[in-house]
Amino acid sequence: MHRLSLLAAPLALLALACSSEDVTPSAKPTPRAWDKLATPSDVALGPVRGFTQARGIIHSHSPYSHDACDGKGLDDSGAPRADCVANLRRGMCDAAEDFVFLTDHAAHMADADFPSLLFIQPGDEPVLGADGAPIGNFVACGDGRRVLVTAGNENTFMSVGLERHLPGDPATRRATYEGETATTVDAMHEAGALVFIAHTESRTPEWLASMPYDGIEVYNVHAAIDPDIRRDYLGLEAYGGGTSILPFTRQDEDGPQPDLAFLGFFEELPIYGQRWDALLRTRHVTGIAGTDVHENSFSGVLRDGERGDSYRRLMRWFSNIALVDGPITPTSVKTALAAGRSYVAFEILGTPSGFDFHAETNGTVVEMGGEASAGATIVAHAPKVHNLDPAVDAPTISMRLLRIDASGTTIAAEGDAIRLENAPPGAYRVEVRILPTHLRPHVGDTGASYIRERLWLLANPIRIS
Repeated sequence: MHRLSLLAAPLALLALACSSEDVTPSAKPTPRAWDKLATPSDVALGPVRGFTQARGIIHSHSPYSHDACDGKGLDDSGAPRADCVANLRRGMCDAAEDFVFLTDHAAHMADADFPSLLFIQPGDEPVLGADGAPIGNFVACGDGRRVLVTAGNENTFMSVGLERHLPGDPATRRATYEGETATTVDAMHEAGALVFIAHTESRTPEWLASMPYDGIEVYNVHAAIDPDIRRDYLGLEAYGGGTSILPFTRQDEDGPQPDLAFLGFFEELPIYGQRWDALLRTRHVTGIAGTDVHENSFSGVLRDGERGDSYRRLMRWFSNIALVDGPITPTSVKTALAAGRSYVAFEILGTPSGFDFHAETNGTVVEMGGEASAGATIVAHAPKVHNLDPAVDAPTISMRLLRIDASGTTIAAEGDAIRLENAPPGAYRVEVRILPTHLRPHVGDTGASYIRERLWLLANPIRIS
């Protein structure tokens, strides 16, 4: 009996070892494949206090820009090239935009009749003005969704959401579109447009302070890549932006996802914050991000079957998200943007879900872009990544509230949830950053350097007076 009992323990251990299916840990789930299509805003963003969060592009070129579509946007007859128009329409639908404000250079745009600038096709829903003429167009995406398209121009001033051409014949209106004084701003406002400043990095603080526009770009893709702008205005190595994209041109499956090429050159550019904050000390200025897509800079086809600078690809990189009161229309979107009821989200890092920034005063809520009296409480909640893949490492997200006053810009509070009571006077805006560890499966075999903290979200300010 004694010898049998001695053998019993080893035999029991052996039996346990043989039952490996009971103790082997389950395999780690496989990360999802990269999805080229964006999630519609009604699914990913949802409403905020009754406002619709509308995702959109501001500063986009069409075949009516002389340098769009590899410099050949119009065919020999002067009509927009069908393939370029198709790319534009497909891109805005695949990027799940709610609105796209086209901003074409005046060189061709001023010569076209206004309805042509809206690219109305069978199945679309033109938006008619009081006189019965189209002021916008809902592009049909073919799956029940639609995208609001409006016309505008980019020269010294950038008109957004024009409802008609500026007055005069083509030569006269082109001269006005290309104007450089406040008179041009007044004419654009009269034609129903908002007026923004593109390429803020190349404007002097004195000039910016002297003009009566509605807002400025606080980021621009073209500026971040263009060698001359990088060198002359951003203090960066001239060709660093272009060379940083090269790893994303690899055709093998071990390379990084082409859509993530933005990570190669994206960095915080202090000049934008400096220009913006200097203006916010004395006036309201809406901040927007300019996609500036032309389909004219990288025609090579990447391994996902699209040219490097496709409309879809660049439109997915970041968005201007407006809190729209009621249905999405030219008027409702422009009203939200004029008020500053909007924020910039670099969505290639993940679509932000649950972001909120407002003030509370005397039982009422003041949204982004609004003004509250001294003693108000400022509230901000950091977003999460929408529909985060459970098979990847969760990102680290941080948020800070900045206060801008005559003495400069300081950090007023930090944290995932901010509640600043009795806020002293000043303009307050929010920045959210993200360490995108969830993108590791998609940056390829040499992509570790791309996983670093990035600016994710910029919110328009609330002013405490």
